[in-house]
Amino acid sequence: MELFYRVGFHELVADILTLIGERELSSKNALERTFRRVSGKDREKARGLAHAYVFEIEKWRAKIDFIANSVLKGSRIEELEPYLANLIRIGIFEMKFRGTPPGIATDSVVRVVKERYDLSRAKFVNALLREAEAFDVDAALKKLREKDRLEYLSIKFSHPRWYVEYAVEVLGYENAVRLLLSNNRPQRYYVRVNPLKMDVDSLRDYLEDHGVRTARTPVDDVLKILDYRTPVARLEWYRQGKFVIQDLASAYVAHVLEPEPGERILDLAAAPGSKTFHVAHLMENTGEIVAVDYSLERLSRMKEKMKLLGIKNVRLVHADGQNFRDRERFDRIILDAPCSSSGTYRQFPEVKWHFNEEKIRRVINVQRNMLRNAYENLRDGGEMTYSTCSIRIDEDEENVLFAINRVGLELLDYDFSWGDRGFLEVGDKVFRAWTHRHDCNSFFIAKMKRG
Repeated sequence: MELFYRVGFHELVADILTLIGERELSSKNALERTFRRVSGKDREKARGLAHAYVFEIEKWRAKIDFIANSVLKGSRIEELEPYLANLIRIGIFEMKFRGTPPGIATDSVVRVVKERYDLSRAKFVNALLREAEAFDVDAALKKLREKDRLEYLSIKFSHPRWYVEYAVEVLGYENAVRLLLSNNRPQRYYVRVNPLKMDVDSLRDYLEDHGVRTARTPVDDVLKILDYRTPVARLEWYRQGKFVIQDLASAYVAHVLEPEPGERILDLAAAPGSKTFHVAHLMENTGEIVAVDYSLERLSRMKEKMKLLGIKNVRLVHADGQNFRDRERFDRIILDAPCSSSGTYRQFPEVKWHFNEEKIRRVINVQRNMLRNAYENLRDGGEMTYSTCSIRIDEDEENVLFAINRVGLELLDYDFSWGDRGFLEVGDKVFRAWTHRHDCNSFFIAKMKRG
């Protein structure tokens, strides 16, 4: 493979994995940053292969680390220098998950370690990977199941222990296992029509003509992709902004909000913008949407996307959604709050390893600050949607109770047309989607108003 880069392919993947781990970047962002330095005729081929490696290593990281820690003596892989640990993960992934002959997988990694570190470190990695080659994963998991069933599920399905405990507590053992299985299946794609340029029936015909088989969904302007010859992101109509790729549950939020043409809408956590753009489309480019986000880089990407989609009624504002105020109050507010992203593991497996209980407590504090601020920005009688891509009750139903009891918002009895209901005393008035039940991201929506 001919590439022009300061390192080879294995180092390239280790660079991306290290960026994800140390800076908590998304795999897409880390991939983009790394490939800015890559050129050569095989660049796109390398990019696709690197993405596949990174996605699968992040998906199966708990199981990969279990293998490594089972053969390590005197330390754990998490305690090693991050770049070295990621090279070891690549070697284990290749031999145990990708089917690469163990000798080739080991030699490829050892060669990099020898160049980047020293001979003694190379001997250490060589011995570790040779032991990993002989390690019987199934037998070890069988023993673990007898000893600790929840830890067994965590390793077998490669999810954080806290997530497994939470899923079992909320859903019961059997449904929790179904959720874990579903999170590891290939991502389901959905596309939403841009009504400024196209109608959904014409879009469906176009996709069928280009080898993309689709099905209708509970959300009228969204199609489910069943199979395809060419990825939809490579089709001309996608490049022309005639449709967007958006998860089914995410696309439901704007419909629940029910924006009216001419209204003033506030989106307190707008980037990457899919819900903002959807509301703009439903409003037929009328009124005003103020889209707030703390990231200038993400707002810049939103600006480019708006041009492509023909959106003209959005004003982008660089600010913190916890304390943003405008000159007058808003008719409606979208609060798709920053969260643990625990409903998106199938789409973004790297987020599994970004959160622990302490970080989740901090993000809940942000969510509650944003709920307070949403109330201050909402006119009397104004309505808002609160949503997260989280499975956690403390980020969802408990925050709705906080909004009712501590902020002064009123929970509306919205007639959700699909999905499941939630938990606690507000459970019959909120929406939940689950990856194993609805074939989309696990998601939460509640609709509230200021009285």
